[in-house]
Amino acid sequence: MAHEQASSRLGLGIAISLVAYIFFVTASSLVWSFKKIFPTIQIIFFLNCISLICTLPIALRKGPQRLKTNVLPIHLLRDAAGVLSYYLYYGAIRFLNLTDATTLNYTAPFFVPIVWWIWMREKIDLHVWWSIIIGFIGVAVILNPTKQIFQEGFVFGLFAGILSAIAFASLRVLNLKKEPMSRTLFYYFLCGTLFSSPFACIYWGAPTGIQWLKMIGVGLSTVIAQMLLTIAYRYGTASFLSPLGYSTIIYAAISSWLIFGIQPGIRSLIGTILIVIGGILTFILQK
Repeated sequence: MAHEQASSRLGLGIAISLVAYIFFVTASSLVWSFKKIFPTIQIIFFLNCISLICTLPIALRKGPQRLKTNVLPIHLLRDAAGVLSYYLYYGAIRFLNLTDATTLNYTAPFFVPIVWWIWMREKIDLHVWWSIIIGFIGVAVILNPTKQIFQEGFVFGLFAGILSAIAFASLRVLNLKKEPMSRTLFYYFLCGTLFSSPFACIYWGAPTGIQWLKMIGVGLSTVIAQMLLTIAYRYGTASFLSPLGYSTIIYAAISSWLIFGIQPGIRSLIGTILIVIGGILTFILQK
């Protein structure tokens, strides 16, 4: 199997990726600060609506004909899974500390090979199974099955990871079909806005001045992160940049500690370390 070659500007790709994940955690931290003030679906609506407004000029820069696609069902699957994943992740944030919710959401890499095997009937290599096992041991440590496994926040976080895996697998198919990233993001944010708008209207909560700014901040942080990641992947391949996604967990822990004064417990630390090791091990063994 041919190996991906490191770009001569890989360092720039790494730097941009790390900054992108800071913006992802910024959005999550703003959501955590809301806690149970606003319905999760309202936050999802703002996220997608603001992101759609930001990406629309990029998607239309070469004319409306560029939005035509022959793989709409795959777009819809990716969009539905992605929006539901965000909904469950932000739902988990309402019940858990930011670090645990983010860690459970980043179990997605362990589910991706399983989803891909079901979808494409592609055999899962032995080294991937070892990574999956290590990752799920980490999840079990965080969940503490004797006491907390059925709590809402943990269930939401774990299913957010499963749906993220479906979204990632769908995105991989879209990449194989040569779908432009601008079109993919446009459909994602458009569908997210359309899916969430009826429910957001029904369960609407009126934000105050500072809360409006936070809502807008969630959307802007997310779209900036998406765009930065798109740029980063021009300077580095998935094999070199994907493991950097686990920096989000570290950022979340730092944010929880410094901003909200919440220190992670020993179970969270051990589980997080195991999940990060399992995820990075996948890429190391593939090389």
